[in-house]
Amino acid sequence: MRLSRRLATLASAIVTMALLLTFGMVGPAAAGLLGGLLGTVTGVVGGVVELLAPTISPGQYTLRFEPTQMVYSTPNGSQPVMRPSSVSGTMTVSVSNGQTDLQFSVKNLRPNTIYTIWTVFYPLAWPMYFAPGSTRPALDPNYPTGPAGYYVDGGVVAPTASLSAHFTNGMGLDPGVTFVTDGWGNGSVHLTLDYNILGNTYDDGPPVGNKSLVTQCVVDSPGPQRGSCPSPSSIQRVTTTWLRKYIAQVAAVDRPAQCANYNSSDPGAIFWQCIDPATVDPDTGNGLPRVWRFPFDHFRLAAHPDGLTHGFIGGNESEHVIDMVGRRCKLTNTCP
Repeated sequence: MRLSRRLATLASAIVTMALLLTFGMVGPAAAGLLGGLLGTVTGVVGGVVELLAPTISPGQYTLRFEPTQMVYSTPNGSQPVMRPSSVSGTMTVSVSNGQTDLQFSVKNLRPNTIYTIWTVFYPLAWPMYFAPGSTRPALDPNYPTGPAGYYVDGGVVAPTASLSAHFTNGMGLDPGVTFVTDGWGNGSVHLTLDYNILGNTYDDGPPVGNKSLVTQCVVDSPGPQRGSCPSPSSIQRVTTTWLRKYIAQVAAVDRPAQCANYNSSDPGAIFWQCIDPATVDPDTGNGLPRVWRFPFDHFRLAAHPDGLTHGFIGGNESEHVIDMVGRRCKLTNTCP
């Protein structure tokens, strides 16, 4: 995929924005200078409306998932797949009025196993490839920082769940596409997502998760770890959240209409998270922040051998096994 001039400008703008927020200029003089600079930068960001992937019109679609080589093995202590050659997974999505009715079912997979589905934004390497010792298929190395126009702060994957879902970080079955197979390896789930999962713009489509993660050092020793972590391989990812949209990232002319909490008399207000007016409670004035969206590249069906889900991330290599993938290109007839 060749990066267009406008998307290149967007990428540069987002990088600039990320650097500015990292340096954190908060003084009055600096805020005034930054406000003028952001007026130029975010005008580009806010004005981007072009499509980022082939259009999929609202309607009902069926996506057949494809098994990975993992179904023929039992990594991480997972249950053996019932009949590897007969595994099937089907996702049916119906988009209407900005919402998605999603149904998913599998047959002949690992019995009595928790499964979750993850939305992946980076392109999948095809033919599908697993690095030695890995339990998840590799991403396309031609896109080390994601597809053209992707966010600097955006993560590779996000949970397939509603924006309003209440995650428990694994304390019970997390919301979203989560289900448990029966003794024959069959299972299903049905839920409604509060967005158009087939969307393909920055304001439509599945929400993006943050790249930044909380990390924790895990070593084979009783009690809490002291001092520096002895090995990079002992560092585990813990959690993340949706990538928020700030008022500064909305075109100035659109801020009053798009951000319920925009205050034109306060220059510092551009650093607030932008609240969607449609979600504001008239009694409390509280609402939900806008988040960045991006078209998905594929879905991953993850088995959880330890019997636990993991909140906003799928866990590390020893906590899950990717048994199937569902590629967006199957819906647009653009698969390689």
